[in-house]
Amino acid sequence: MSEPELSVVVASVNGLPDLEACLDALGERCPEAEVIVADWTDERTRARVRERWPEVTLLSFDEPATVPELRAAGIAAARAPYVALLEDHCVVRNGWAASVLAAHRAGRPVVGGPIRNAATRRLRDWAAFFCEYSEHMEPLLTGVAPSLPGMNVSYDRRALEAMAGLLAEGRWETWLHPHLVREGFELYADAGMAVDHVKRFGFREFLAQRYHYSRSHAGMRNAELGRLRAVYLLGSPALVPLLYWRIAGRIFRKRANRLRFLAASPLVLLYTAVWAFGEAAGYALGDGRSLLRVR
Repeated sequence: MSEPELSVVVASVNGLPDLEACLDALGERCPEAEVIVADWTDERTRARVRERWPEVTLLSFDEPATVPELRAAGIAAARAPYVALLEDHCVVRNGWAASVLAAHRAGRPVVGGPIRNAATRRLRDWAAFFCEYSEHMEPLLTGVAPSLPGMNVSYDRRALEAMAGLLAEGRWETWLHPHLVREGFELYADAGMAVDHVKRFGFREFLAQRYHYSRSHAGMRNAELGRLRAVYLLGSPALVPLLYWRIAGRIFRKRANRLRFLAASPLVLLYTAVWAFGEAAGYALGDGRSLLRVR
């Protein structure tokens, strides 16, 4: 068997049917890539993967694992010189793999692409999309970028080695990518490397996701903040207007989905309020086990 040029690691925390659409797209549009699924959902999902996609490398976790832990396990198993990260709610588009490889062959060590919302029928899904991916939604200019998403990004081996310690600690891209920049790596965005985000949230489900993600994020920061955590705790309410205007600014600068954003603004404000509450809880109480509940 020839060595693949690209490995694709899929963190599976939602299971079926999300994972099916992800793997179907990879099989059709990236047939030469090595695909690795790191899954902790259930045996039904894993049995389906073994039956329908026997060529996929399946890493099974019987105990709950965080998304960063699943990513790290998949990276450790990858054989290719370039390793891309996806999540099970991502569907790659035509030309995705070609864009990844072209950027790496041109000497780009870290490359990421835009996120498109494919859950478009309900306003609450648009609100969730704006909260999570406004920074990386289209249009996205090709070139050196200040940041990249964590679930549509690819690294060469030098970049993976440079952040190996943080991967072992289970850190999110909000730690990984700034660390790479400090180490002299450029983050590169490629507009052709788009994926569809196909995730339909229940109202309470997304409120819980906002809380647990923000609490885990704040909890991870406590050790580095030291006594400053009290300042961040007291300042948490200011996150509501700050985050809302940051999201609004991105959307209006991109001149895309403005009317949808205005219609979804009450939900966006609610979601940012829950985020602020989660950060306050993380600074005050630590992350608890919130990271294990992030989907």
